[in-house]
Amino acid sequence: MAKKLELVREEKLYRLVPGRGKRSRLEASGVALVDDQTALVIFDNMNLVARVDVSLKRRNTNLLLPAPSLGMGFEDVAVDLDGRRIFCLIETLEDVDGRFRGFVAEYDAAAAGRFIRCSRLETIFRKGNKGFEGLTHLRRGRTEYLFALCEDNHGARARHSGARIVVFTRSTDGDWKPSHRLRLPEKAAFEDYAAISYRDGRLAVVSQKSSRLFVARIDEAARRLVPGSDAVYRFPKKSYGNVEGIAWLSEDELVAVSDKKKGRQPGRCTAKDQSIHVFRIPRDARG
Repeated sequence: MAKKLELVREEKLYRLVPGRGKRSRLEASGVALVDDQTALVIFDNMNLVARVDVSLKRRNTNLLLPAPSLGMGFEDVAVDLDGRRIFCLIETLEDVDGRFRGFVAEYDAAAAGRFIRCSRLETIFRKGNKGFEGLTHLRRGRTEYLFALCEDNHGARARHSGARIVVFTRSTDGDWKPSHRLRLPEKAAFEDYAAISYRDGRLAVVSQKSSRLFVARIDEAARRLVPGSDAVYRFPKKSYGNVEGIAWLSEDELVAVSDKKKGRQPGRCTAKDQSIHVFRIPRDARG
C-alpha cells in the first residue's frame, strides 16, 4: 500500500501570477526551483514562464516572462544552478527528415531569461504527442546531463526502445548527445509518466494517470538506481488527478503543479487543477 503524501500548502496559479484572472487557462506542465524561495512554472498552452514565490503568497517578485521557442508550450523545465541556465522541454516536433523528436530550448537565467538556443534530442518517437514529458539536469564534475522522461511504457524506438529515462550529455558544441538509459523498477510501472526531478542523489518521478510519486536514489558512478532505495507514494486525495510537474524543495518536501482538468475527469479534479502545491513525504517513510 503506497503511503500518502502530506499536503503542506497549495494555491491556484491565477491568484499568484500577475495579470491573470479566474478564467485564465494556466495549464501548468512543469516546475523547477531556481533557489529555495523561487519556483519556475511552465505551461503546455503558451510560451511563458512564471516565477512564483514558494510561500505561495502573492508577491511583487512573482512574474510572467516570455520564453521564445520553436513550438507552442512546454512539457517540463529544468535548471542548471551552477551554469545559470534554464531548459524548457518541447515534447516532440516534426524534424526536417519527417521524424518526431524532442527539443530543448535553453535560456540564460542571469540575463532575464535571454534565449540562447534550441537543441534536438536525438531520440525518434512514433507519434507527435507521445514523446518526452519530463526533464531534469545534473552536473557531475565537468559533465552535464539531461534526464529526459518518456511519457508511456514503450518509450522511444531505435536503440533507446523501452527506455523510461534517456540520459543525454552536453557535447563541446553545446548540443545534447545520448549517453545511457535508466529503467524504472516494476513497482513504478505506472499508466504514464509526467515529470521528473533530481536533487542530492534522489530521483522523483510522477505519474498523472496513476496519481503516484516514485522516489529512489541514484548511484551516479554506476549509472543506475540504488536497489532497495525506492518507494511509491500517493497524493492525499483522488482530486489530484492532474499533477504534471514535480521538483525537490528540500530533503522531504516537493513542489508540484497541476494541469487543467480534462473533460472526462470527475468534477472534483477542478478544485486542484491549474494549481501549485507543496507536499511532504511522511516522516515514517523517509529514506
